[in-house]
Amino acid sequence: MGSRRCSAGNRAWPPPRARPYIWSIRAVPVGRPFMKLSVILPCYNGAATLAVQMEALAAQAWPGGWELIVVDNGSTDGSAAIAEAFRDRVPDLRIVQAHAPGTPRLGVPHSYNTGIAAATGDAFVFCEADDEVAAGWLQAMGEALARHDFVAARLDHRKLNPEWLHPVHGEGYQSEHLSRLPGYPYLAHASGCAIGLRRAVWERVGAFEVALPCVHDTDYCWRAQLQGFALHLEKAALVHYREKQSLPARLRQGRNWGRDYVRLLQRYGAPTRSLPRLRRLVWVLRCLSAGVPVGLRAGLGLADGRRRLADWVWNFGWAWGEVLGTLGPPEPVRSELLALALARSTEGAQAARPSTS
Repeated sequence: MGSRRCSAGNRAWPPPRARPYIWSIRAVPVGRPFMKLSVILPCYNGAATLAVQMEALAAQAWPGGWELIVVDNGSTDGSAAIAEAFRDRVPDLRIVQAHAPGTPRLGVPHSYNTGIAAATGDAFVFCEADDEVAAGWLQAMGEALARHDFVAARLDHRKLNPEWLHPVHGEGYQSEHLSRLPGYPYLAHASGCAIGLRRAVWERVGAFEVALPCVHDTDYCWRAQLQGFALHLEKAALVHYREKQSLPARLRQGRNWGRDYVRLLQRYGAPTRSLPRLRRLVWVLRCLSAGVPVGLRAGLGLADGRRRLADWVWNFGWAWGEVLGTLGPPEPVRSELLALALARSTEGAQAARPSTS
């Protein structure tokens, strides 16, 4: 998700199947099995970075057994061959196809759903081809899933990124706490590249939403919480997150996320202020004016100029994406979630209201 700072700020932004009771790793009674974990890694033309992630995954361990499912979404750059080269180091490795030639290529949530359909584990843990899981990540996620239904790992924004893409303030989103929308529907969310969930969550909440390719993870987090599954941040689990480095790629990513964010709020029946399109156009103009000194600073080679420009480009893309999100027909409200979201928003608004006592 993103913030509305347009200069130099960071973006913030059925019953369970019968299975053995899952106990904490640190207190597993004799004879009680660990859960099996299914690690799901979607990939589309990830040859430039996939080997780094595969190396990190090959070094992971989990006493209950785990499988790695690489979901190839029709790559043409040899990604599948890179994954195949790790078969001797990742014994339970499977490569499945998510794209049928001659059909439209669907996005990451489709790959997630394809991986889940192929998975045999008691819980699913997600990672992506352009990131790198840290040492001990799988152990920490497994231990967290022994205690919680729905979990997220922390994100590190430094290791895989040049210094000029390091966070301007602090350590970046999801580094120490979950992002939480300050308004309706007052729910936390986490990046899909760092979440894990028990099979029971998926059986009740359902599949990832393919029609929301850029905010499917936020949507899933909200849907799961509205179904009663709390989202837990496991601080012992860490994912090194890779930022987009080129300015055009950052602009496109911000634009796509901003556009789908508007569509997401429409689905949840978010209250709208008057003249929403005009308000967003004004915001775009403010972002443009804020970008002038940022661009000058970068052009002159001043301290933090390149970093601030990269951050501004992403935020401007988000602002423009929100405008685009208002141009098409509005998304239909999901009536099965609206009542739950409204009830939650009432609780959230009351909690956010300053005390008068």
